[in-house]
Amino acid sequence: MDASTIASIIISVISVFILSFTIKLAKKFWLRPKKVEKRLREIGFKGNSYRFFYGDAKEMEQMRIRVLSKPIDLSSDDIASRVLPYHHYLAQKYGKQFFIWIGTKPRLTVMDPVLVKEILARPDEFQKPRNDHMAHVMVGGLFTTEGNIWSKHKKIINPTFHMDKIKKMVPLIVKSSLDMMDKWNMLLSASKKSVEIDLWEDIQPLTYDIMCKTLVVGETNEEITRIHELRDQINEQAAKVGKLMFFPGWWNLPTKDLNTLKSVHKQVEGLVKKVVTKRLEEMKRGASSEGDMLGLMLEAYLDKTGGFSLDDVMDECRSFHFAGTEVTARSLIWVLYVLSKYPEWQAKAREEVLQVFGDQNPNAEGLNQLKIVTMILYEVMRLYPPTSMIHRAISKDTKLGDMILPAWVQMTIPITLMNHDPDIWGEDVHEFKPERFEEGVFNSKMQSVYFAFASGPRKCIGQSMAMVTDKFVVATLLQRFSFEISPSYEHAPKHAFLLVPQHGMKLVVRKLI
Repeated sequence: MDASTIASIIISVISVFILSFTIKLAKKFWLRPKKVEKRLREIGFKGNSYRFFYGDAKEMEQMRIRVLSKPIDLSSDDIASRVLPYHHYLAQKYGKQFFIWIGTKPRLTVMDPVLVKEILARPDEFQKPRNDHMAHVMVGGLFTTEGNIWSKHKKIINPTFHMDKIKKMVPLIVKSSLDMMDKWNMLLSASKKSVEIDLWEDIQPLTYDIMCKTLVVGETNEEITRIHELRDQINEQAAKVGKLMFFPGWWNLPTKDLNTLKSVHKQVEGLVKKVVTKRLEEMKRGASSEGDMLGLMLEAYLDKTGGFSLDDVMDECRSFHFAGTEVTARSLIWVLYVLSKYPEWQAKAREEVLQVFGDQNPNAEGLNQLKIVTMILYEVMRLYPPTSMIHRAISKDTKLGDMILPAWVQMTIPITLMNHDPDIWGEDVHEFKPERFEEGVFNSKMQSVYFAFASGPRKCIGQSMAMVTDKFVVATLLQRFSFEISPSYEHAPKHAFLLVPQHGMKLVVRKLI
């Protein structure tokens, strides 16, 4: 075989390889997206035409930057256009069933409560998106597992959140709240009746302390303090790299911010392992598990027939340590803001707390008597839901309502948009009206439209714990302090995986007793 023949063969092989690779890229970045787009339009979804590689990413980022550049009117609780600006824009343009291109993948937005409830009721078909690296870093554990693994983990963890156990946590919740208020008392004196405090800097450490004492590790120590510091770094880095998530293969991009995020996450995993291992050694020496979440998980690990690994323990420990802390902190932040904005409701809530507890520390016996406080909590979480969106994905053609959704799509349930939809809540949707919840959230109407804790089999396992924590922190605070919005506060709710105040939560705190 002469050299020219060999060269021809090599060129042919290379050409075939290039052609094959080109066809593969064409399918991934153009043919498949356009085929799915056609299917979506046929079943009634609307949206922008697919644009090569980027999809809607550029417009989404530009709109996000624009809305974050200035606060909104302090008088308004209509936050949907600021928190989810692009979703709000497309809902106005296309209606309540539309799609957004996240890179090459369409993400369907569904706002019909009936369809939303159906999606959440079928977790085996509508699952959490696979290979969601950011979700694993930010949450992980029970919040990202699926199928039998999820069922097994939930069964092990679930006893932690039985109401009889949660009630026993109340003294610790109140004690942590009082410890935080000692700091405020130091800022006040006989001649200084009020002080401006950025509650954003105090509430998250408070809920972190509560979760440590009640759920996963016990008293705060050096490792736990360091984990909390690193978690703040994770949140900062996640916000920086969030815009990369539109690019295929973004997790492997060699950027400084992404490498920093991975490094800090690895440090957190190491510290969590240290904490868990220490508790495990104590139990092996005969210490009681004490029935808290970490103890129950370690018991499951020590039972070698259960198939619950030490990695599972650490992942769930990290997950609840963070998710429980941050979701609860964000709901409390907005509750205190709203109470400051509506002093008449703050007065009603305080009057109820004093009627139930007097000047004694709040206790579990009064839990069911805090009806006004409970109404306020539900209404705040409607107007300012800690979780702005829920994502799901399907792996095969799936029936939803009277539609057949094509495989290879993801679903978005925009909780914030739904909670501000007048077609669902009425023309007074943007008004703060706790009386909406006089009958609670378990009546048939509310169960059909209220998704603050999701719904279905995968609804938030810590719902009762979060509500009890919020109630007793609020009750303890209202006994001793009043709250007003500071003149320096800028109203700027921001979606950063959870709902946060972009410029902090500056309130004027005034001592009562």
